[in-house]
Amino acid sequence: MSVKDQKIDKSKESEKLAEIAKLIFKAEEIHEEYDEIATTDLEKLYTVNGINDTEKGKAKYTYFQLYDYFAELYSRFILSTMANYSTRTQESEIEYINILLEDGSFIILEGEEDRVVIPHPKALASTHTHPNICLFSHKDLETADQLFIKDYIAVGVLTTKCLLLLYRRGVYTLEDREILLKLVKNIKKSKTAEEVIKSYNETKFAQLSFRLVQFA
Repeated sequence: MSVKDQKIDKSKESEKLAEIAKLIFKAEEIHEEYDEIATTDLEKLYTVNGINDTEKGKAKYTYFQLYDYFAELYSRFILSTMANYSTRTQESEIEYINILLEDGSFIILEGEEDRVVIPHPKALASTHTHPNICLFSHKDLETADQLFIKDYIAVGVLTTKCLLLLYRRGVYTLEDREILLKLVKNIKKSKTAEEVIKSYNETKFAQLSFRLVQFA
């Protein structure tokens, strides 16, 4: 019986992502409790009266820009940490998963052929490798739904040719959950790749967004 590959590490990139996530969560809390949209310079949060240990004043961006910033940096982080694992998956069909934790550390775990099944901890983001198709399966999207409920910011699928992220651009709403679960049903009943892609193209979220990064 072979021992499954596993790794826990931390990097400047992962720590930076954890810092951005803290800003996002604090801004969401301020928005909900005080009905104020915090602003940011992508390093700190600003509010009119400096509530909740924020800076007093107004910055260039609203805090919603932090979600896109997180997705951009997270994409680079995944490519730098998981490229060799996507190659392994391409060769063996054994999938691997990267889970970014709240303290800025990350875990990489080996799964099974064509799947990774693990209980997800409370964390910030999760991406797993696929051997060929850079699309979420219906089971992947069901998992994404549960992770967004747990306040994950992003989930992703990585191959040797591309990375597809689904990430929050606000709080996870009931409206977006219904749209995501409808996409799950459509993909589940699709019989061809064309039907799957059509389902993706017809899906319009309010506060979720897809990000596709192609690199080969």
